[in-house]
Amino acid sequence: APCAAPSSPPSPWQAFTRHSNSAGLQPASADRLYSSRPQMVAARLARITRSINSLQRMWDSQESWPAEKRTRGELLSKELTALGPCFVKIGQTLSQRPDVIGEEACEELKNLQTSNEPFPDDIAWVIMATDLNHTGPIAPGIVPDGNDKNGEPLFAWISPNPIAAASLGQVYKARTHEGRELAIKVQRPEGVKTISLDWTCLALALDALTRLWRYTRPSGFNNDLGEIADEIATGIFQELDYFQEARNAAKFKDSLNFLGYVDTPLWVPELTGRSILTTEWVQGRHLRDLNEDEGLRMTTMAVEACTASLVLTGYVHADPHEGNIMLGDDGRLVFLDFGLMSTVEDNIMESFATGIQACLAEDYTTLAEVFQAVGFIDNPLQYRDDESQKFRTKGDIAGLTDVKLEEVKPLFAKLLKEKMESCEDGTSRFGALATVLSGLGKQWRMYTPPYILLLIRTFLTLEGIAAKVDPEFNIYEVSMPWAIKRSLSPGSPSGKEVLRSTLLTDDNKLQLERLQKLILDAANDAAKDSAKDDDAGAAAA
Repeated sequence: APCAAPSSPPSPWQAFTRHSNSAGLQPASADRLYSSRPQMVAARLARITRSINSLQRMWDSQESWPAEKRTRGELLSKELTALGPCFVKIGQTLSQRPDVIGEEACEELKNLQTSNEPFPDDIAWVIMATDLNHTGPIAPGIVPDGNDKNGEPLFAWISPNPIAAASLGQVYKARTHEGRELAIKVQRPEGVKTISLDWTCLALALDALTRLWRYTRPSGFNNDLGEIADEIATGIFQELDYFQEARNAAKFKDSLNFLGYVDTPLWVPELTGRSILTTEWVQGRHLRDLNEDEGLRMTTMAVEACTASLVLTGYVHADPHEGNIMLGDDGRLVFLDFGLMSTVEDNIMESFATGIQACLAEDYTTLAEVFQAVGFIDNPLQYRDDESQKFRTKGDIAGLTDVKLEEVKPLFAKLLKEKMESCEDGTSRFGALATVLSGLGKQWRMYTPPYILLLIRTFLTLEGIAAKVDPEFNIYEVSMPWAIKRSLSPGSPSGKEVLRSTLLTDDNKLQLERLQKLILDAANDAAKDSAKDDDAGAAAA
């Protein structure tokens, strides 16, 4: 047998990749790698800038074309794919938001959920063989370069091409020699390098923007854009750790067992490696293959499951686009792809539960208090007429003079109410609330806490899916039961105190009248819902 070549010291990139795989990507690691490679960062920034400018010109040039002749949506999808995983993730999120980018672009970007450009199969076979330490064929007739064609095949059969290609990997269907059907996800080569480089570019761009705003905005700028960049990129990078993804799937399923209808694919650890994730094949269908009733049922279950995650378990699937949820043949809701997850603290869960109830009740004073509790707005609130002014907490506020400090919050709640009521579907869509807050943020100081970014993405994505199956879908109504359950089982000291004050007097006696009213209100609501269902059934008959 030939002697093995003497090993050489790892290159800086190899060392970085190995450290990232074992310890997770950290800002300092990427900074050290790319600080000595400014030409690489500059070239990437130039590539991104050229692509954005080219897309903008192309998009504008086709604005007057007939819809059937436009190719800009397809070109947008291809260019985001070419830019790499970070930009594909952006496109996947935007694909659920026709209110932001329009139906034309949304339809094309939906392909990014399951139909990205695949990388060559020959490379996938080599990655499988290397990660699983297999020296023979992958399956009969499929032999990676350098492997023994006469060896024992790893699988009895494998699809010759991927059945789905996503931003960070592609999936093959396989069958073991015992007849077990599997899904095999193979990571894209150089995924770590592309994401870490884009992370560095994003951090530099946001740092430059922060410095610019410090000089051009007299009011200053307190948002930590660098922290936001870290939160986004860290979330995406977590998707490259397939062992962690397998653990995430098991934890997510266990956390929602009480629902009785949530399922995840079963992990096959003996066929999983650093760049290979193998699970049992799921028998089910995606939204595009469901009829209207099935689609509504699956979407309702998905919203309930994600809301229960947000306000009860604190462990949330942060990437529930159409390609990542299925209706199983057994009627259960199946989640896929657990690389991107969010963890929510007790006080934030309780704030979101209160916020859901406040939105449905159109109680904007309570909603303003929730915004303060989660860090969206200051306490006390701060206002300015435009960017030429500094923020203030009293005085001339929103067209009124001599507003006192204690009057500012009620004034904000009043403006929020007016904006929500004037916004289309303002009381039923989470996206409408996001739009209203974006508009108010031009005058009221607001923040985007980094921890909240993936949670916002989760519910904007779900709402986009729901709108396809039922334009009248009210995400707050479906979420309400879980919000109430959270309020009745608080975990934080403040939440427990609120519940105690609701049900008990100061001397620890039960407030029977208040409890009776709560029960009566719940019974009345149930009766109204039942009457609505009866009316709907009669109309259908």
